[in-house]
Amino acid sequence: MSSTRVVANRSQLQMWKGKLQGATKGHSLLKRKLEGLKKEFSAVMAKLIKTKKKIGKMMITSVYLLTEAQWGAGDFGKTLADTVKRSSSQVELILKHKGGIYLPKFKSKHQEIEDPTRQLGITGGGTSIQKTKAEFTKLLTELVKIAGLQVSYHTLDDVIRITSRRVNALENVVIPRFQGFIDYILRELDEMEREDFFMLKKVQENKKKQMEKARLIREAEQEQGIDHDNGDSMLAQVKDEDIIF
Repeated sequence: MSSTRVVANRSQLQMWKGKLQGATKGHSLLKRKLEGLKKEFSAVMAKLIKTKKKIGKMMITSVYLLTEAQWGAGDFGKTLADTVKRSSSQVELILKHKGGIYLPKFKSKHQEIEDPTRQLGITGGGTSIQKTKAEFTKLLTELVKIAGLQVSYHTLDDVIRITSRRVNALENVVIPRFQGFIDYILRELDEMEREDFFMLKKVQENKKKQMEKARLIREAEQEQGIDHDNGDSMLAQVKDEDIIF
């Protein structure tokens, strides 16, 4: 860890610890969100597969009934198109909140209007036309349903990829980087504490040497009969040597 990237002091240590705590909490929340999104994605995919299989069978049945109705009543498509004034089916959009995003759900709603197929097939094929209408109405409901599932599938897929990148960035880049800053600051602070302790110890040792030297001088002067009461103190004349580490 380069010393130019971060200043080693207590305030910086607390700052990076706070950032690490925030990043760790964010990583935990995003991971839980990702798990929930993946669970919802699996459920949507299962419904999508099931609905597609169901629609495949319904389309075969619908085409078969349409062919049967056309065989009995002739090609009534143009007559039906000219008769219909407005659609009897509408699509309702329902938004479902999941993991911080809104997933659409499409629901088909049918309204009671004048049946344009009532006058069709009077001479023949009327029953087949009604069966075809009922089957295609069911098919339309499932197609609307699968449209919502497709949108939810792609929405979840995009959000999961984005969230996964964020989780990986926090886990493999941001959190290790913050932890590296903290480790560097702790090492530097520990080194500074050792240096301060060494300096203090050297100062104390030098003070002890000076005091011992002054004591020896005083004892030597007392043996020579020098009166310290009338003279200046010898301790005041002793000059401390410079401390060199």
